[in-house]
Amino acid sequence: MKKSYQLSGYTLHVIPTKKFKNITMSLKLENKLTKENVTKRSLLAFMLTGGTEEYPSTQALSTHLEDLYGMNFGTNLATKGLSQVLNISSVCINEAFLPYQEDLLKQQIKLFNDVLYHPNALNGKFDEQTFNIKKKELKERLIVQNDDKFMYGLNQLFVNMGEGGFLSISNNGYIEELDKISNEELYQYLLDCIKNDVKHLYVVGDVDESIVEICKENLSFDSAPHLNEVVTNFKSTKKEVLEVIEKQDVTQAKLNLGFVVDCNFLDESTYAMTVFNAIFGGFSQSRLFKVVREKHSLCYYISSSYGAFSGIMTVNAGIEGSNYEKAKQLIIEELAKIQNGDLNDDEIALAKLMLKSSFIKTKDEPMSLIALAYNRDLTNKQETDDEYLENILNVTKEEIIAASKKVHLDTIFLLTGSDK
Repeated sequence: MKKSYQLSGYTLHVIPTKKFKNITMSLKLENKLTKENVTKRSLLAFMLTGGTEEYPSTQALSTHLEDLYGMNFGTNLATKGLSQVLNISSVCINEAFLPYQEDLLKQQIKLFNDVLYHPNALNGKFDEQTFNIKKKELKERLIVQNDDKFMYGLNQLFVNMGEGGFLSISNNGYIEELDKISNEELYQYLLDCIKNDVKHLYVVGDVDESIVEICKENLSFDSAPHLNEVVTNFKSTKKEVLEVIEKQDVTQAKLNLGFVVDCNFLDESTYAMTVFNAIFGGFSQSRLFKVVREKHSLCYYISSSYGAFSGIMTVNAGIEGSNYEKAKQLIIEELAKIQNGDLNDDEIALAKLMLKSSFIKTKDEPMSLIALAYNRDLTNKQETDDEYLENILNVTKEEIIAASKKVHLDTIFLLTGSDK
């Protein structure tokens, strides 16, 4: 069972388990998602893997990690409703499996401290060569992201649906903003994050109470900011469905539909919305897969996703551009059928079974355990795994239909070939 401890400037969450031979740690820094800071935050995530004062290059840091029995260390970004989370993670073998003790737990935690407080920097800025390399790496990542037509189509859906609000902000930043960021500005932003971000450290593995003292001795922050508002329901001002069609040289059209659902992670109806999404397009046995793909052969792939932190749902499909109108109509019709009560007990039972199976699998993945715990800690939602499963399994047909009636089509973005 997870235990939490309030330490200096952050909360430590320990998830003890004997399932894994590794110790997995994840330090999460959360703050408001803003267009002004998103590119700096993305570049900072790259910079934190560029070495430390003691190991002043990416190569030197990699060599150090190899010496620690191949410790894995990395960073990534995620958006959570109104917030953005910078995740710094490490995975290392549990020293109990080694012939002698090497203080690997201390080394893992100390590395978090070093990349934040003792980075590869001097006189108020990062090492210039590393800064330029990391800026180039991020630019290449953003170019690749734009070239990925699936991601491009999804991002354009959010840009058009979001109307300039939080939903329209790109998680990884913007190429046009990247060149404007100076070395000194990025270093100052690191200091701002250390001071102002809400921080949680998660530890998963076969550990005991001694981990608390190790954390106290090797990682601390001066301030403990209050939790930000994270979960929201996206509110649209559109009077009618916005339909955007963009033509590029693509062989497979990307169809993206954005729905307002007026339901989020903190609402009691979120369980019914989760089951509805599973029935509608969440799994390979869903309505959309069976009808649009198998019965009518109108798509290469199709699925729906419920954004519980933002109060939205999306449908994504790969189609032939010439099949756009028919595919769109079938998606809308299947939603209307469920809203009108066209739903059988077998569908509901299968959806719940798939959700239960998927949820149980999270217990076999340390990062999934952390993600699940973090969602609850970020929103202060007090709920055990058993309570969550019970709430899912107890959802009624009437509740699913009521949830489906909250779903309204807001925006369509189609990326199609120029000849369609």
